Amino acid sequence: MSPSRRRFLGVAALGITGSVGLTSLDSQEQTDSQSSSDWPMGRYDPPGTGYNPNVSGPKDNVAVAWTHQAPDWFRGSTQPIRRGKTLYVGGNGLLALDTETGKRRFGFQGPYHSSPAIAPASIYQTKTLGITGPTGTYGLNANGGQELPVTEVRVGGERWTGPQSPASGFFGPAESTTPVTANEKIYTAIPGTNSVVALDPNNGEVLWQRTHHKDEAASGTYNRPAVDDDIVFVTAWPQQATAYRADTGNQHWHRELEETMVLQPVATDEGVVIPTRESVQLRARSDGSLLWKRNLDGNATDSTPAVANGTIFVADERESLHALSLATGQTRWTAPFDGKTTPVVADDRVYAVDSLWALEAFDIATGEKHFEYQPSEVPLSPPIVGDGTLYLANRSQILALEEA
Repeated sequence: MSPSRRRFLGVAALGITGSVGLTSLDSQEQTDSQSSSDWPMGRYDPPGTGYNPNVSGPKDNVAVAWTHQAPDWFRGSTQPIRRGKTLYVGGNGLLALDTETGKRRFGFQGPYHSSPAIAPASIYQTKTLGITGPTGTYGLNANGGQELPVTEVRVGGERWTGPQSPASGFFGPAESTTPVTANEKIYTAIPGTNSVVALDPNNGEVLWQRTHHKDEAASGTYNRPAVDDDIVFVTAWPQQATAYRADTGNQHWHRELEETMVLQPVATDEGVVIPTRESVQLRARSDGSLLWKRNLDGNATDSTPAVANGTIFVADERESLHALSLATGQTRWTAPFDGKTTPVVADDRVYAVDSLWALEAFDIATGEKHFEYQPSEVPLSPPIVGDGTLYLANRSQILALEEA
């Protein structure tokens, strides 16, 4: 059966749902209950810290706990997420696996590529997964809908289609963007555009939409939003750093930075961490004014910092991973590290995938490297941490790594 036919059947289930009751396709199995090991969206939390203070991972070495060989249609290299005992992975579709065994709970093909984000949906019994792909934004059933008898086709998997992306341009399809859930809304950039939106998780309705450089084609998609204390902080190429009110979308402040390349922000109590190609800076939450700036002589184009316990962990994409004081920007340690990365932190370890091909673990206090794991297949996604285990996507596989 063709992918378009599969997706048609999934969307058609919305009509079926209307005739038999809104929640009938959700009733087969309730979404797993929330737990301390959850990783509910890309970068863990709405502020984007990449830090779960309630879990710990492998310390000194890793071994494969389980490997799941994905279907032929799967192409995953984005960070998984977790709720309860279910692991969700996007990549040309959605896979849901049991966290303890790697056994497949459900999966279906579709234009879904980003890390999902779990959002409440008041008209359904189960959660909605906000997700994006090169063609736009989507809302999926966190329980996967239902499988039709004597087939491998699922219905009710896709709940809604949100704002769509423009057709592929000179540089090909748009890149997926990472959605965030907070305040019972989904916040995301629309892939291939320079707009950020707030969406209703029930139906994908646009609650507000804001666009930078509205009349200029030469501008970039907003990075993953950082949402904290009812403010949405976003950055984009060129030079854009903006804060919007989370409820209305009204502009709180806007700054034009000196650096053209501006990467994903992280919201903290001390301020908004904004990495650029060459530096890292901290700006005031209230008005975007500069609190400090640290030049790393970097060449960063696709890295995201993690923030934990008053420390920023960020790669310069030349030769080092840096641990900087959140209060001052001063160096606490540096460790050899060649490429781009999106690190995560748990307990006393920083886990970072170097240039998409090797997972490395560093001591959070000293920068000492404790282990390195190289998979048989690349690219390797950023990991998530839960109950002593690391979970990663690996193109056609999903891996669970535990202490050796």
